[in-house]
Amino acid sequence: MKFESVPRVESSTGHRRIWGSAGRERFWFWAGFCMILLSMVPCLLLGEDAIFTYHDQLDGELIAYMLQARHLFRGNILPEFMNGASKTALTMPAPGCVLLFLGGDGLAGLTVMMLLAHVTGYLGMYLLVKECTGRSWAGMVAGGLYGCLPFLPVYGLSQFGIPLLMWCMIQLGRGKHRILSYLYTAFFTLCSSLVLVGFGLLGMGIVWMVWQLVRLRKETRNGLCHIFAAWQLMLGLYILTNFRLLGQMLGWGEAELSHKAEYVRTPLPFWETFWQNLTEGGQHSIDYHLLLLLVTLVILAAGFLGWSWGRRRGFREKWMTDKGLHLSLVICGCVGWNLAFAFAAALWDSVTGVKIRDALSVLGAFQLERLLWIAPAFWYLAFGCALGLVTELGSGKSGLPGTAPQGKKVRWLSPGLALVAFGAAGITGIQILLAGDVKSNIQKLRDPEYGLMSFGEYYGLGVMEQVEAFLQEHTGQQMADYRVVSLGMDPAAALYHGFYCLDGYSNNYALEYKHQFGRILEPELQKSEYLRDYFDNWGNRCYLFSAECPGYYTIEKGGFVFQAYELDVQALKELGGKYIFSAARILNPEEQGLVLMREEPFETEESYYNVYIYAVEN
Repeated sequence: MKFESVPRVESSTGHRRIWGSAGRERFWFWAGFCMILLSMVPCLLLGEDAIFTYHDQLDGELIAYMLQARHLFRGNILPEFMNGASKTALTMPAPGCVLLFLGGDGLAGLTVMMLLAHVTGYLGMYLLVKECTGRSWAGMVAGGLYGCLPFLPVYGLSQFGIPLLMWCMIQLGRGKHRILSYLYTAFFTLCSSLVLVGFGLLGMGIVWMVWQLVRLRKETRNGLCHIFAAWQLMLGLYILTNFRLLGQMLGWGEAELSHKAEYVRTPLPFWETFWQNLTEGGQHSIDYHLLLLLVTLVILAAGFLGWSWGRRRGFREKWMTDKGLHLSLVICGCVGWNLAFAFAAALWDSVTGVKIRDALSVLGAFQLERLLWIAPAFWYLAFGCALGLVTELGSGKSGLPGTAPQGKKVRWLSPGLALVAFGAAGITGIQILLAGDVKSNIQKLRDPEYGLMSFGEYYGLGVMEQVEAFLQEHTGQQMADYRVVSLGMDPAAALYHGFYCLDGYSNNYALEYKHQFGRILEPELQKSEYLRDYFDNWGNRCYLFSAECPGYYTIEKGGFVFQAYELDVQALKELGGKYIFSAARILNPEEQGLVLMREEPFETEESYYNVYIYAVEN
């Protein structure tokens, strides 16, 4: 019996060994993957009642996809937008994702983009951290946090796709998974933005390849050639998908002068901006990494102190394994890149930077702050490597002999560091969930009367259809036969439903059109210094502003009325304006040459808006 028990023990050990490799990796991967999917369940359950961030998403980028999809391969004009603006006025941040909107269903397209972005973010960070550390659990922790970050899905893979791109570059350099890596490089480029992250990634690629050429070894030459080929592929596809925008920037053909030429840039204090860039990130790139960074630096310092302590006691061996040293260098590299990004962005917005930008005219509107969109990938990679470094410090494989009392003094730090790291990961995860749309959608599931506007409420689903039917029945006109503007409601609602609008949100439309539309607003701009500065010195929002509610672009139904609204009706007529969709009643329409077409507003029981239609008198 004792003899027969030997193979059983070996068999059991063998099974444990199998579980400890492939089985354990699968467990950690799928645990993180399920966590990502679980975070999106509330949004998927709510459908049109789901809550999405409005700013720079529902009000602008989603409309860009919708309109570009309607006119894909049809000239260079978007007839519904700003009285027929150029397609460069609504440049899509992820051109390849326009295919998701060909059916005209904005919610479906946005939902698929959300799923694609979060899953790609998790997969990329998981593979990248696992590649660096060899630890699946570290990849799951870093990837789970990164994949849940509240980046806007309308930007496609511009942020979430960077870790997987970095992993692909590593594979190309090592001669592995080359076909897959080339395919993903092309896919990433098509589903990301040249203006937002592409320029930074291409610049990083140049720096990396030059550095590799300096230290080129014969065995790495072939890998560097493949990385250069992937870089060329990215450059070519970015040019192909942005040829109109690049042509406008370089002044090719008869490109219109952008309203960016009148941007007034206010310099920011350098050191304060640098610190904010480093610890918080920039616009749409806030990633809640500060606590993770502090823990990462503590772990790195613990390893350095262990090395210093060992040398003082005469130990000649390495302070840790080669892998531990490699992880330390990766962490330093990640922090170094992000220090450079934060410095460059702060300098660009400083007094010196603003002087340079003013001299560049339209090109000066370029935002170097977008480099900070790359930073989250490095922060979370650094944290994942720090988790692996904790394991190396406590593995007993350091240069300090594991049987010596001195070695034990180093190894006892590992459990404490691991506890601190997991605590930081848990706190950061809670911050991420509270900051994004997940919390709001859970609240919406619990309470259908939750205050934030849903997707359907923002776009006036069920209301704008009534408006279209009413105008067609009473005028016999199709939407292409007249032009509208919106007051007290975002023009995106009318654009979503196919109305031809004079107003809209764009960061690159014609300066001449801004001046034409500004004449309509002049009476209200004269009443408010805030609105005048907002429109004249920035002007991305070409809206019907009101001095009675400055800064509010959406007015909830019930109670509010425009007491003394004024506009230049003649200027509105000259642009072809026929109807005003107002979210509140105007008390003095006759004085402005407007006619209320129906006493009762258009609304539904659940709608956020009610809509009054005012016709412009001939």
